[in-house]
Amino acid sequence: MTKTTTVASKAFVAIVAAAMVFSLVAPAAKAATAEELQAQITALMAQIAALQGGTTAAPAASSCAAIPAPLTMNSTGASVTALQNFLIGAGQSIPAGATGFFGAQTRSALAAWQSANGVSPAAGYYGPVTAAAIAAKCVPTTPTTPTTPTTPGSTTLKGEASLDTFEMDDADDTDVEEGDSEVEIGMITVEFTDGDAEISRLDIALVDQNGTNRPWKAFDSVQLMVDGEAIAEADAGSKDDYLGNESAGVLRFSNLKLVGMEDEEMEIMVTATIKDNLDSAEIDAWKLTTEAVRYFDADGVATTELSSGTVVTGEANFNIEVAGQNEELKFSLSSDNPDATDIIVDETSTTKNVTVLEYKIKAEDNDIELTTLAIKVDTDDRVGDVISDIKLVVDGQSFNDESTLIAGSLTGTSATYAFDIDGDVTIDEGDEIIVEVVVDLKRQTGVSPLGYANGTTIKAEAVVNQTVAEGADDLISGQLKGSAVGKTHTLVAAGITLDVNSTDAKATINNTTADDSFGEFKINFDVTAIEETAFVALTAARATGTAAAIYVIEDANGAEVATGTVTESLSRKSGGTVSGGYVEISDGETATFELVVTFNPVAAGQYRLQLLNVGFAATAVPAAVADRALALPVDDFETSNTLITS
Repeated sequence: MTKTTTVASKAFVAIVAAAMVFSLVAPAAKAATAEELQAQITALMAQIAALQGGTTAAPAASSCAAIPAPLTMNSTGASVTALQNFLIGAGQSIPAGATGFFGAQTRSALAAWQSANGVSPAAGYYGPVTAAAIAAKCVPTTPTTPTTPTTPGSTTLKGEASLDTFEMDDADDTDVEEGDSEVEIGMITVEFTDGDAEISRLDIALVDQNGTNRPWKAFDSVQLMVDGEAIAEADAGSKDDYLGNESAGVLRFSNLKLVGMEDEEMEIMVTATIKDNLDSAEIDAWKLTTEAVRYFDADGVATTELSSGTVVTGEANFNIEVAGQNEELKFSLSSDNPDATDIIVDETSTTKNVTVLEYKIKAEDNDIELTTLAIKVDTDDRVGDVISDIKLVVDGQSFNDESTLIAGSLTGTSATYAFDIDGDVTIDEGDEIIVEVVVDLKRQTGVSPLGYANGTTIKAEAVVNQTVAEGADDLISGQLKGSAVGKTHTLVAAGITLDVNSTDAKATINNTTADDSFGEFKINFDVTAIEETAFVALTAARATGTAAAIYVIEDANGAEVATGTVTESLSRKSGGTVSGGYVEISDGETATFELVVTFNPVAAGQYRLQLLNVGFAATAVPAAVADRALALPVDDFETSNTLITS
C-alpha cells in the first residue's frame, strides 16, 4: 500500500510539474525576458521540490545553541530550519512551518521573539546579538512541518510592487579621514508600494568634486549595511573594479536578494574603507550618488530604475580629510580637584602622597596615545626645599621615576617637570582619563635654605602646550585644548588653620538722612590651633595693620574700595578662652569668630566684604602679630554683593 501511495503521489507531482512547465513555455500574453523566465522556473522547481518532499517529517532538533549568524531575508538551509524550529518551539507563529527558507513569516516571528525577549532592535534580523540571546534560551523543539528548503519567488513576495522611494542622503557625519575603515558615507532610504520586492542589483557612483575623479586612488572597498550588518561589499581599489569608464566611479553590487516589504521603509547605509596616505587630489570633497537599482516583484517581473528618472533621487556629500586633522586632547579640572586648603605638614618627617591637582584629558576624533605630560609647580619658597618627590597617577598607573626637570629650577620658586608616559596610556576616542599630581613634602624646619617657612603655598598646573601625544600623527599645539590650573594650598606645620562657616550681607536705608544709609557685612569662621597654642587678638582692621582680622571692601568687580566710612569688630562666638582681649586656643582646639563690618560708601553701588588673613602669636604678650594665616579659598571668605544707595 505504501509503495502504491508513493508511486501515485509521484505521478501526481509529475503531472502537476508538466502542467506548470507547459504553462510557462506556452505563448504568453506578454513577452518575458530570459532573466524573468529563469526566475519563474526557479520558483516552480522549488514548488515541485516542496510537493515531492511534503510528506516527509524532519527529525527533531536536539539543540539550537550553535545556529550560525547572520541569517536574513532569503537565506536558506539547515541553519534557517534550526532557527524556525526554535521560534516555533518558543511559541511564535510561522504558518508555513520550518521550511528552511527565511521569508516574511520567519522575519515576523523572529521580530516578535526579539521584542518579547529584550533584543534591540527587534527588526527580524538574526545577527550575533540575537544568536547569543537564543543560545542562552535554547530548548529542544520538534518540527511537525516539511523542512525541504524553497527558494525566493512568487511564494514569498506579494503584489506587483513599484518603487516609491529610493533616496540618497548624507550620513550623520560628513567628515571622514584617510585610513578610516567602514566609515559611513551615505544613507539610502527605500520604500515599495503595491507589493513586496527583491532588490537584486544596485549601482552607485563615487565622484571627486574637484573634477579629478580617481576613486580607486582613495577607496579600498565599499559596503552596504542593513541593521548594522554588512550585506554586500565591492572592491574599489583598482580601475578594473569600476564599470565602463572608470573615471565615472560606478561600482555594481549584484545578487543582493534584499527584500523590501510593501509600505515598509528600509534604510541601507553605505560605508567605505579609505586608503592611507592619500595624494592631495583625493583629500577633497566627494559625492555619492545612485546610478541604477534593479528589483523583482512577486510575479518575477524585473524593473530597473535609473538616476535619470524621477524615483532614484538625492546624493550624499562628504569630505576626506588628512588623518588626524580633527584629533584633539581637551584638558580640564576634574570635579574632584582639591579645593584650596591648609595642608598640615610634619616638622620631623616627610608628609607623603599629597594630591595638589587632579585634572582630566579627553580624546576627540581618534584613539590618542600619550608620550609626555608636563606639570608646573609654583611655591613661594624654594621648590627643592618644599618638595622631596613628585609623581603622576595617570588612569590608575603611577609614574614617579620618569620625571625630568625641563624648566625653572629647584632653587627657585617655579619648576616644570616632564613625565615620560612612553605610550603606556592610550585614551580611546570620546573617552577621558584622570591625572593626579601627587607630591611628598619635606619636613618643615624653618626658612630656606634650611627649610621652608610656615605658611608657604604650593600650586600645580598642567602645561598643556608641552604635552606630546600621537593619534594618526603627532598632535600639534592647535590640537591641545583647554587648561588645568590647580588651587593654591597653604602648608602649615604649626599655627592656625581657617574654615568659613557663613557669610551675610545686607543694606540698611536711613529714611531720615540718606547719607547715613550703609551696608552691614558678616563673616563667621573657625580658627583651629595646630601643633601649638595660638593667641588671636579680638581686633580687626581695614587693609593693613597689626590687628588680627585684616579685611577689605570690594566693588562688584572685585576691586578694592579705599573710600567710605567703616566700623568693624571681631568677636568670639565659641571655643577657646578669652583673656585680656585675646582668645587662647590650645593645640587641636577650635574657636569660632565673627567679623562684623559696616560700610557707608561715598557713592551708591554694589559692595562686599573680603577677609584677607588672620594674625596670631604663640603668646599674648607682646601684642604684635607673629604670623598670619591666609583666608583661602578666596571665594569662601567673601560675602555676596549688596546694593547701598548712598
